[in-house]
Amino acid sequence: MYNKPGPPPPAAAFVRGPSVIPADQLVAWLEAQTCNGQPLRVRLPLVLRVTATGIALDGAKIGGHAAALEVYANDAALGVGLADRLRGRHAADTPCALWVEGYWRGNIDGEYQFDVMKVAGIIAPDDLPSASYAEVDASAGEDTAAPRSAGP
Repeated sequence: MYNKPGPPPPAAAFVRGPSVIPADQLVAWLEAQTCNGQPLRVRLPLVLRVTATGIALDGAKIGGHAAALEVYANDAALGVGLADRLRGRHAADTPCALWVEGYWRGNIDGEYQFDVMKVAGIIAPDDLPSASYAEVDASAGEDTAAPRSAGP
C-alpha cells in the first residue's frame, strides 16, 4: 500500500537490454542509460559472495559468469540491508543471486558501484545461467543517450 503524500510513482516497465557479458560492453551500455542527465533505473542479476562472516557487498558480480563485471553493491538506500535480508539463507562459500533494481554510479574510487534500491527477487541456482541480461526501466522517459535494448 502506498501511503506517501501525492500520487504514487508510476510502475516500472522494464525492457530487456544487453547480455551481461562481455563486461566492457555492459559498462558502456550502463553508462549510456540516462534521461536528462540522470541515470535510469536498471534491473540486474547480482551475485553476492557469502563468506564465513556473512554477505560481502564488495566484489559482487553482475551475472553468474566467471568473467562477470565486479561491483560494489551499495545497499544504503534499503531499509534493511542485503546482509540482514539474506542472513542464514546461504551457506558460506556459495553464491547468492538476486534480481536487483537500482542505479549505475560508474567508477568511484577505482571500483564500479551499483546503488541497490530494491530486491526484485531471488534467482534460484538452476536459473542463474539464464539470468544473463540487463533491463532498463522504459517508463522513465524517452530522452536516452543510447538505445535501450540491444540485439534482436
